[in-house]
Amino acid sequence: MRVDGCRVGVGGLMNRCAGAVLRLALLAVLAAAPLAHAALEVHVDGLGSEEHDNVRAQLGLVAYAKRLDGKPPQAEEVERLYAQAEGEIRRALQPFGWYTPSIHETLAHEGDDWTARFAVDAGPETRVTAIDIALTGPGAKLPELAAAARHHWPLQLDARLKQTAYTTVKDRLLAAAGAAGYLQAHYTRHELRVDPATRSAQVFLTLDTGPRFYFGAITIRQHTPRLKEAFVRRYLKFHQGQPFAASEVLATQFALNDLGYFQSVEVDAQRSHANAEHQVPVVISLRYAKPFVYRFGVGYGTDTGARALAGMTWRRVNDLGHTFSFDLRPAQKISSAVARYGIPFGGLPGQQYEVKAQALDQNFEGIDERLYSIGGARIQLRGLWQRRYYLDLVNDDYTIGSEPQRHSMLLTPGVSLSRTDLNNPVFPTRGWAISMDLHGATRHDGLSSTDFLEVHFKVRGVFPLGRRWRVLARAEEGAIATSDFDALPPSQRFFAGGNGSVRGYAYRSLAPTNRFGRIAGGKYLTTGSLELDWDVHPPFGVAAFVDAGGADDSPNVRLHVGAGLGVLYHAPFGSLVLDLAHPFDRGLSPVRVDVAVRVGL
Repeated sequence: MRVDGCRVGVGGLMNRCAGAVLRLALLAVLAAAPLAHAALEVHVDGLGSEEHDNVRAQLGLVAYAKRLDGKPPQAEEVERLYAQAEGEIRRALQPFGWYTPSIHETLAHEGDDWTARFAVDAGPETRVTAIDIALTGPGAKLPELAAAARHHWPLQLDARLKQTAYTTVKDRLLAAAGAAGYLQAHYTRHELRVDPATRSAQVFLTLDTGPRFYFGAITIRQHTPRLKEAFVRRYLKFHQGQPFAASEVLATQFALNDLGYFQSVEVDAQRSHANAEHQVPVVISLRYAKPFVYRFGVGYGTDTGARALAGMTWRRVNDLGHTFSFDLRPAQKISSAVARYGIPFGGLPGQQYEVKAQALDQNFEGIDERLYSIGGARIQLRGLWQRRYYLDLVNDDYTIGSEPQRHSMLLTPGVSLSRTDLNNPVFPTRGWAISMDLHGATRHDGLSSTDFLEVHFKVRGVFPLGRRWRVLARAEEGAIATSDFDALPPSQRFFAGGNGSVRGYAYRSLAPTNRFGRIAGGKYLTTGSLELDWDVHPPFGVAAFVDAGGADDSPNVRLHVGAGLGVLYHAPFGSLVLDLAHPFDRGLSPVRVDVAVRVGL
């Protein structure tokens, strides 16, 4: 093949053809130059950001410029669109209360390059001088609707008119009527009168509520009936004859979903089937999830060593919604087995009586402990707080360093309070969690081997800094009152150190020692942490942190400090974390590696 007298072979372009190819490329660039430079520019000056954006969105010239895609503008089309631009600008400013703007416009071109400029002075404001909101119909005297009519929300007298405020008031008042059961509410009058000459606006709204609707017959359809219908009805947020409210329909759907028994829940309020008494029938369709859930896994954590998991949950033991779960977690340092049996009560998901049996075997910092416990609890929801009242019988055999083996028996009543507000339970980017636990024992019950009272408080939070940055913070305090601390088993003492406590130090290595110089635990606990996370390239992120804390026999706890950097991988089940932490105590390894899985906070 030949190009401009030069030969191109299969092996590539021959050196002597370079000049010819360069000449061809230069000709192509010159030929394309007029197309590349042809443009239509539209400038709007003198407006605020909201008004500016709305004007550009309404200008036909701007839309035409976007469609050119490098092609030269057509003079006739540019001039036609330029002629109608003033009207478009005036209409675009009216929703913001500017009805008498002053517009100076110019249009110039050089070859195929066009430039349109609009210098806009929005002019004096148009202000709201009258607001008349009236209610008629059977619901006119309803307190919540009357209150809604008295409150103008964003629409205020003598304020600059914004049509979005007028629309918002209309929509909210109509929504309030619908939420109260007035499903046929409608406006018999809705006027926004604007007088540009006096720069004034008047609002007139008259809402006819129409008849009130009520919940009618409630039908529950179970795909395969497994729960008693009376049990399911305990979680309904409405009953037949109650004024209809869409919010109660949604709340019922959420409540039934939160029970954990169902694969899908549909709550269908059949408004079109309302009867002559304005009763709306409701059909609830339930499709059950599988009765058994199994859990298996293997992993490694710096605190636990190599570990495994085998567990199961029986979602529906019987038709009264009882549940059963069992988890076996063998590990190098901490192994446990826990069985729970739950009996729901009340009408709130999560409320239940619980019977629990547990076995624990742990070995850390020279402490060898084997614990067996059985107990019961009442888990109750009060507002946004979860309350847990419990009673545990704990049998504990343990050895601390070179001390002889000891045995402890404790009957421990207790109460715990907790509240969580997170935008995501697995990987939160905003929210907080707080918990408090108080429990103890007394030898006067005839079972317990010592007297003590223990309180433990935790607070955690995560705060976003932009789209990819966030700050994690946590604090922890604990205290024990006892007449014989030596008789208290390790499971009831305080320790610090390790992941989730003070990174850079070994798991539970920060605590007072016994007379043999071995870690023995303390009466008081203080820890805190600040961490800055950055999602560099999701799902990967990096972190910088500083931790401080310790356990002590004095309320003035000596704080040990660790700081470092971490790498995170956000998986569906949680965040895999690799931390490199430096302890600031002398005589320790300069860097400690912590590996963990973080779920939630």
